[in-house]
Amino acid sequence: MEQPDKPPSKLKGLKVVSLLTLLSRITGLARDALMAWLFGAGWILDAFTVAFRIPNLFRRLFGEGAMAAAFLPEFLKTDEQVGRDAAARLFSGVAWKLLKILLAFTVGIEIAIAIPYLTLNMSDRSTLLCELCLILMPYLLLICMAGLYAAALNGVHHFFYPALAPVLLNLIWLAGGLLAANQLATGEAEARTISAFILVGGMLQLGLLVHKLRKFGIHIQSPSNNAETISAQTMKVFRAMGPVLLGLSIAQVNGLFDSLLAWGLSSGNLDGIDLLSRFRLPEGTAGALYLGQRLFQFPLGVFAVALGTVLFPRFARHAQAGDHTELSRDVVHGLQLVFTVGIPASVGLWFMAAPITDLLFRHGQFDATAAGMTSSMIAAHGLGVWVFSGLLIVNRVFYAANDQVTPMRQGLICVGMNIVFDIVLLPVLGSTALPIASILAAVFQLGLALEVLRKRFLIIGRNAFVPLLWRIAICTLIMNAVGLATLYATSTISEQLGELPYRMIKVVLPVALSAATYAGGLLICGISPLALLREPHLQKQGLRP
Repeated sequence: MEQPDKPPSKLKGLKVVSLLTLLSRITGLARDALMAWLFGAGWILDAFTVAFRIPNLFRRLFGEGAMAAAFLPEFLKTDEQVGRDAAARLFSGVAWKLLKILLAFTVGIEIAIAIPYLTLNMSDRSTLLCELCLILMPYLLLICMAGLYAAALNGVHHFFYPALAPVLLNLIWLAGGLLAANQLATGEAEARTISAFILVGGMLQLGLLVHKLRKFGIHIQSPSNNAETISAQTMKVFRAMGPVLLGLSIAQVNGLFDSLLAWGLSSGNLDGIDLLSRFRLPEGTAGALYLGQRLFQFPLGVFAVALGTVLFPRFARHAQAGDHTELSRDVVHGLQLVFTVGIPASVGLWFMAAPITDLLFRHGQFDATAAGMTSSMIAAHGLGVWVFSGLLIVNRVFYAANDQVTPMRQGLICVGMNIVFDIVLLPVLGSTALPIASILAAVFQLGLALEVLRKRFLIIGRNAFVPLLWRIAICTLIMNAVGLATLYATSTISEQLGELPYRMIKVVLPVALSAATYAGGLLICGISPLALLREPHLQKQGLRP
């Protein structure tokens, strides 16, 4: 049985998680580019993205989201204070209960979708949506169980296989898409085949994590072996999940709501309702929204999610020990890192949205109109990278301290504000109102969370951020100017190159020069990115007793 070594540094595993997450995002972009090439920004891609969002939402809720946040602190405490055997029994008890809940959800959703599918005369759009939902619903169970196994592996300081699992899914998805493109004649058949391959990918993901966790002596045991000893802890974990379901996964709830709204307002089903005429959206909005969210999640996942994954066990240990000094230092460090990366990433996605869209998606059935719609979604979503990165870190602090209620309350406020912003902004901004509304609501939520965090946990004042933020702002402005100038310069060479080389240069050159400018600017301002990765940037005036 493997026993993990003590972590040699605060951010042990960050490099592994970041690199594998980067690989996951790259293969994810490849699969999305394939989907855009196959389907364009039409109703088939709309149906697929809405169907896939449902199990993906449950993954966030019951898998890597609420379940991980509620389970990991209890698992760590049991592992350190009682021993690995007790932690293994806790995992088994939680896994059995989660499996029953997920099985009930999966069967219930399948029945709810099957009834109208078999009894009603629906349009081709709605029929395909139901078929894809029926195929993809079992993925809900597989990926949520994989999230629990990944959380347990992180709890024993093993980050490699949990970060590798999404790469495996993307490769199988790509294989299914290429096979469908070569063998099938219709877009509907291609979408069904890809959905089936996703189901296979979920099975392999779960199998990989089950195999690795068994090497640490942790696996699902017979319920009779631990029913009495672990039932109290198991119920404690699931009681903690309730508030976390709304708190941690609020972005996913808003994302699903936006996708359903985009589908409804662009599907043609509401054309006869005059009251909604000002809210109609063009066909392909749901697909463009999905692709915009995927690009937005690239920097979020590569750095912020990886950082949160590595820091969360540290937050839990400090909170359990009542060590507010180290907790405060780690929180400030995490926020400094996500702001240092997230703010320039937001600006970069905003001004690079069109070139990135052309390079990745403007092929095959994905025409100029679809590319324009998608680039506007990428630009709008990009503005929120820093916001959601900050929320990811801050919410984990509350969960580490066993406070699930505060993020829940703030999240409910955020959902309500998102709906209000959607209604107000849709007639004015069109489809881009959907991501803008989510970002505005998230900014308000982040402000509330930071204020509560400062009062309850932090012994380091606001000045820990001010000296860094003004440097980030200046360097980001200079980076933006360099990036825009480079984009303008590359536009003059379009006639001298082929289409694909030109698109690649128009992305690679501005990104490379912008990144170098930003990093160089930080060094000139006295901030070493490598040093910041190791320790927070703290000045004497940033500390308070």
